[in-house]
Amino acid sequence: MADEDPGFAKRRQEAQAMGLIDADGRVQGSQREGIRAWPRDDTGYLVQPRDLEFLGLSWQQVDWWRRFQAPLGTTPRQFKDMSSSLFRAMCGGCERPEDYDVRVHGSWAFFFSGRHKDFPTEQGLAGQPVALERLRQWMGTTPPSERPARRPFETLYKLGALDEKGKPVGPSDGDFHISSDVMVAEARQKWDELKDAGKLSDEDLRKGFIHPKYSFVNRTAVREAFPDLEKWAAVWEERLGRGVVPSLFPSSGPPDKSQEGNGISTHFRNTDWVVTPPPKR
Repeated sequence: MADEDPGFAKRRQEAQAMGLIDADGRVQGSQREGIRAWPRDDTGYLVQPRDLEFLGLSWQQVDWWRRFQAPLGTTPRQFKDMSSSLFRAMCGGCERPEDYDVRVHGSWAFFFSGRHKDFPTEQGLAGQPVALERLRQWMGTTPPSERPARRPFETLYKLGALDEKGKPVGPSDGDFHISSDVMVAEARQKWDELKDAGKLSDEDLRKGFIHPKYSFVNRTAVREAFPDLEKWAAVWEERLGRGVVPSLFPSSGPPDKSQEGNGISTHFRNTDWVVTPPPKR
């Protein structure tokens, strides 16, 4: 995150003082309550009709999002099917569903990306005429201090922005955080087998079983230990037209890193979107 506009800091303080967002920058409401407030970013910016129009989101989609019925870019039916099939891919009949905690993360779950992904600026899009013109059409003459501070869902994709390699940015991924000591133990066994057989890449060995930065279990070990999970992700990536990315953590969930580095942390919070297992038949 670059040096923050002083106006954003003031906006955040006012939004928190008014109870519009919590200390994590999330709008009031929870899955337990069944609904949350209209989307705002972590500085209190309120999503406008023009934002929905540019992003191609309907009021119905936002209502599904508010009621925890479907992440952005999906329908309630899709999300229900995706969730049920995820549990089948993870644990078959799931005799002990309490051993598996699943939460959706990313901008499709929270509407806005985290504080490390600032809203694009004209200066930042210099040299990208298509994206620059689309940003101007979207924001018009709105001064930067009155714009979002963070990127709403699929902002760069809708702008037609290019990544650092000069390639068009694709649709936002759908992130699932799976926390399960049972699965971690199986992945650890597979990791040891692959290591003993010399089948791990240098990059895998360098990063280790637990990723040194993001703390998820090595993706190669997870892929080899749970082939059905990989197939599930591939099926839903094709159906939704976006990457579907499951990440595995111990049952305690991702560690709390809110006091480290840039403060970005995905540790368990009461406002998380928890995916419930299908009822037993």
